[in-house]
Amino acid sequence: MNKLRLTLLLSLGIGGCALFAQDNDRAPAKNRLALQTANFQGELSWVEQPSSSAPLGTLIGIHGTPGSWSAWQPLMAQPGIEAYSFYAFDRPGWADSQSSDGEVFTSLADQADLLALAIDQLPSVSPLILVAHSWGGPVALALAARYPDLIDGLVLIAAPADPKVTRPRWYHKAAKIGPIKWLIGQEMARSNLEMLSLADELQVLAPQLAAIRAPTLIMQGKKDWLVAPQNAFYLDRMLVNAHHEMRYDLEANHFIPFKQTDAVLSAIQWVAGQALSEQALAER
Repeated sequence: MNKLRLTLLLSLGIGGCALFAQDNDRAPAKNRLALQTANFQGELSWVEQPSSSAPLGTLIGIHGTPGSWSAWQPLMAQPGIEAYSFYAFDRPGWADSQSSDGEVFTSLADQADLLALAIDQLPSVSPLILVAHSWGGPVALALAARYPDLIDGLVLIAAPADPKVTRPRWYHKAAKIGPIKWLIGQEMARSNLEMLSLADELQVLAPQLAAIRAPTLIMQGKKDWLVAPQNAFYLDRMLVNAHHEMRYDLEANHFIPFKQTDAVLSAIQWVAGQALSEQALAER
């Protein structure tokens, strides 16, 4: 990314997740699932990191915008994560998860439905936990609301959720202007489409949040300048039927999955423990 483009992206507040993009020159082989649905004709892709022994559960990594599976490489290298089977996805419309028409899937329901088709094919071990960052957070919420029998828990990291504080900002609107759109490049322009639609999508999602019963841990940094901390408090209020906890870090920013992987592992362990406890109670 050249200096001019980077400076412009930072000044517009677009593409924060891209700042920590990983080097894919040595990317492992991807798994692929061909799909033919009403709005997706192509493949979904993901990278699998098997557990080192009998897995304690299954993790599904859902990245932000822009992004790819590689956003989860720091967490996949965290000591202790090898106790779980980890599937890091390219979200629909990103990296190698592309429809033949090049569509950007701004609908949370579409994202959730497509990912559910792939997750349902995985040889998963319970509990199955969604680990989601930034724009991936509302996708995870939509998945948990729409597929409660598939999802056992959620770890939401810097997740936008409150439609009132997630309205498009002036720089998102500016990025639609021809010269600026050209300067930021195709990937960031696609990301901007997701940002422009997000508030409306969250408005649709809001009444579905009460349907979520999977244990959830909300992670948020006070110094996050991309996703307002109010989103975490909104989720704390709205997840009325899910056993949940919020971990609010006064010093953290938006990039918790890249810089505080030990804290993310701790969150996963808490959710896994809660999910197993709830499963044991249900079986009595």
